[in-house]
Amino acid sequence: MKTITIKLPEEEAKELNEFIARRNFPSKSEFIRNLIMEKLGTDKKEKMGWLILAQESMHKIWNTKKDDQIWSEYL
Repeated sequence: MKTITIKLPEEEAKELNEFIARRNFPSKSEFIRNLIMEKLGTDKKEKMGWLILAQESMHKIWNTKKDDQIWSEYL
């Protein structure tokens, strides 16, 4: 993935951080990627959204102490 840098005035950067926190975006990068994909009119936005949701859901399901107990019985 290519990295780009943007500069924002202090107040806009603060507003961006607050907006991202209120809307529970995973990161500033993810929010900006979504905006770019929306403006470019690509289907990737929806795919990325579903992938992010899936990843978060799987992380919650798979990263539990109960899993360690269950797997230790079989391994």
